[in-house]
Amino acid sequence: MKKWFLAIVMVVLFLPFVQPIALNAEQTFDSVVLRGSAEALDWSSNDHPLTYDEEENVWVSEPIELTGGEDVEYKFVYDSNWMPGENLVFTPSQDGEYQFIFHPDNERTVDVVLANQASGSLILSLQVPASTPDWLTPTVAHSKNGFNYSISPMKQTGENSFQLTVGGEPGEELSYLYSLGGEAYKEKRENPRSATFSLEPEMFEDTVNTWEAIPVAESVTHDFNHTPYTPTKKDEVTLTVTVKHFGPVDNGAVYYTTDGSSPEGNRGEVVTGETIELQRESLKIESNELKTSVFTATIPKQKNDTRVKYKIDVWNRYNQGSQYADNGALTSDYATEFAYYVEDHTSPAWAKEAVIYQVFVDRFRDGNIENNTSVNEEVPYDEQLKGWMGGDLQGVIEKLDYIDDLGVNTIWVSPIYEGPYSHGYHPTDFMNIDPRFGSNQLMKQLVEEAHNKDIRIVYDLVPNHTSDQHEFFQDAVENGTESPYFDWYTFLNWPEEYETFYGINELPELNNDHPETRDYMLNEVVPFWMEEIGVDGFRLDYAKGPSQSFWVDFRDKVKELDSDAFIFGEVWDNLDTITSYKGKLDGAIDFETQGAIANTFLNQTSLNEVTDHLETINNEYGKEFIGTTFLDSHDMPRFLFEADGNTETLKQAASLQFALPGAPIIYYGDEIGLSQSGDHNEVSEWKDRYYREMMKWDKEEQNLDVKAHYQQLIQLRNDHPALTNGDFNTIYSEDDLMIFERSVNQEKIVIVVNRDGSERQLDLKKLYHHDTPNRVQLQSLLGDETFKSNKRTLPVTVDGASVSMYKVKGNLQEQEPSEDQKYSKVVVRGSAPLDWETDHHLLTFDDQESLWKSAPIELTAGETLEYKFVRDGEWLEGDNLTFTPETDGSYILYFDPTNERNVDVQKQTKEEAA
Repeated sequence: MKKWFLAIVMVVLFLPFVQPIALNAEQTFDSVVLRGSAEALDWSSNDHPLTYDEEENVWVSEPIELTGGEDVEYKFVYDSNWMPGENLVFTPSQDGEYQFIFHPDNERTVDVVLANQASGSLILSLQVPASTPDWLTPTVAHSKNGFNYSISPMKQTGENSFQLTVGGEPGEELSYLYSLGGEAYKEKRENPRSATFSLEPEMFEDTVNTWEAIPVAESVTHDFNHTPYTPTKKDEVTLTVTVKHFGPVDNGAVYYTTDGSSPEGNRGEVVTGETIELQRESLKIESNELKTSVFTATIPKQKNDTRVKYKIDVWNRYNQGSQYADNGALTSDYATEFAYYVEDHTSPAWAKEAVIYQVFVDRFRDGNIENNTSVNEEVPYDEQLKGWMGGDLQGVIEKLDYIDDLGVNTIWVSPIYEGPYSHGYHPTDFMNIDPRFGSNQLMKQLVEEAHNKDIRIVYDLVPNHTSDQHEFFQDAVENGTESPYFDWYTFLNWPEEYETFYGINELPELNNDHPETRDYMLNEVVPFWMEEIGVDGFRLDYAKGPSQSFWVDFRDKVKELDSDAFIFGEVWDNLDTITSYKGKLDGAIDFETQGAIANTFLNQTSLNEVTDHLETINNEYGKEFIGTTFLDSHDMPRFLFEADGNTETLKQAASLQFALPGAPIIYYGDEIGLSQSGDHNEVSEWKDRYYREMMKWDKEEQNLDVKAHYQQLIQLRNDHPALTNGDFNTIYSEDDLMIFERSVNQEKIVIVVNRDGSERQLDLKKLYHHDTPNRVQLQSLLGDETFKSNKRTLPVTVDGASVSMYKVKGNLQEQEPSEDQKYSKVVVRGSAPLDWETDHHLLTFDDQESLWKSAPIELTAGETLEYKFVRDGEWLEGDNLTFTPETDGSYILYFDPTNERNVDVQKQTKEEAA
């Protein structure tokens, strides 16, 4: 579930030798939009456009209201393309309106400024004890930054003295405490200090006598850096820890357990589990005296199905205390608990071959009007979509034959817990189904009837949070520390302030690291759904929320109950974060591939970039981590709507989705061309209402051509192992052309994406560099065409704006280019009439002359052409090449692979022109 949209990471061709041309410093994009996680932002609309500032060459947002101390994840979208890389993060130092500034020449510069200064202020002046290390800077946690102990550093004004100016309205009171960068290091004091804002800032002079503790290091970072990442019983596991410190750090230890318990220890003395000493591998000293020490330790081999949990601390032998990775805790009780699972890591075979149909229960079919107690048909349809629409489990059961006829073998059922909302993601009871959806017995019936049709059911588990109406949370709010559920949540300032899912007060976050909470989720909730209801696995909502230690225990429990269960998580983040769940989950919702497909067909991104990105995704996922691919979902605009209703674009996107590795998801209605009745960009609330419209069951309202296409794609997946279990290998790409193959054992399928509107004539043997004159035949899987080889050629004609799939008969093997040719593709880019961005000027290799030649290019006498060759995606090293023609005419540029910087441009002869 999301009220936000995490950016899909796109691989950019970072050029090792950028062409030295004078880029225009003016506006480089037509539009830039801000999206993010703050309450005033969202992840799916264009509601927050930026304005271009010509003088500063930056884009500036309107003022955005932010809450002090709360992290804001955000990203810019320019010309409909997400900025590459992980989300940017900004933590406002105090409440207020902020403007986000986008630098087109330095996209990842974090530049967020207060838009409106308060009319009053005050100055805090602090004297720290002489025992405070000089490398530490005090911070102020106060009522305007959410008592965040790390985001408001003071400025040094003298020996042991510091100052900070805070803005506020005159007469308003500020509560505050000093610290050394974290709550663990705050001043020893029972109650916060207070000061009052005024028009003319008053200085408040304070003295700290004692700190609760003093940090050992600036940071201690492990971040699950262990090798191998998915260990088997044969593997020792090496841990790497990076410590940044000014003072001496000369010792460290790892405390680990193998029985599922939490390890405990301090300064090398183990309390629970076993301990291993850290060994320093390197020490680097920066110019500012900051030291970086790298430590390692090795945990011995463990038998399969072992949960290894560990904590790490470092210290200085001459001082008291220690500091733990990664959260900087001072005791092991609060330290980050790392974990990994030992097994021969495999995901279920059936999951690799799954075609998943996502049913959003309330919007799928109304099978029982008697439970429509919250449906309000008196309001307009646009308003109805905000609430309950009447879909229920009986409706899903009634349409099992429809789903079966599609060829689907897996159904993902959206949350149907008791709760206030129709989407089900606000649970008030994890083990009772809301009567408006049906009953526990009806869910069991759905599972049984699906199993009778050889269809598996995966259920949408919500382990990260509850509704604020859940009886556990209500008890904790009412009774505080006397409540048995108080520690099931994380109260920052009971009862009003607590950890939530993305700042939504209705969704208090469960503390799944609390033993009783974890025990309830794993030993009551999970067995209920797997044994009582009988589901075959889980889609895990917001899997980033619970700790990796939780997911190790979760995997152990699920696989104990059913070793063939499929568990895949919603990790809406960059590729590194998604793949960090290897070894804990079987797979993840593949936001990366969704972004690649959207960039292909909606944003017209160069297929060179898309191809590179797909290769990276496939390599990072590997064979056993299953990416579940999709086009749209309940949290995203309908793909067909974004494609301006063009069903041919939808069919092409689906064809690419089903040709790629992973298990494809069909969001209900995709298969009949379901779009949106309204534009989500034109409303400020409940945008996702349009992503979750009612399924159309009247055949006159269904696009049967799209449905037939989906049925064909599903049948191809079911019939061809190469499309489910095959290797992925890129053969060739251009801006508007991509060729890749899927192959397993004796089956090979070639996929050609031609985004150009024109028909293309291709010679596949040439693109494969396959020079052997054997017989090869291509049989279209989406049409009736057959192409046969002719000696050393394999001519193929592909339609414009198409995705084609061909089954290969015969031996077609990719080989390296000849020594003379050296490269698979050479492009020339340059100043007008060329361009510096595209593949529009491809060169052709001449076998007789062993040279690459461009098509004729019209040049003007006396006008110097700057140009450079790009070989297999890599720019030619060195400065630009130049050529100045003496006369007007058509010229051919030559590239010699044996003398790559040779400038050879010749005017086209009459014979060549003829």
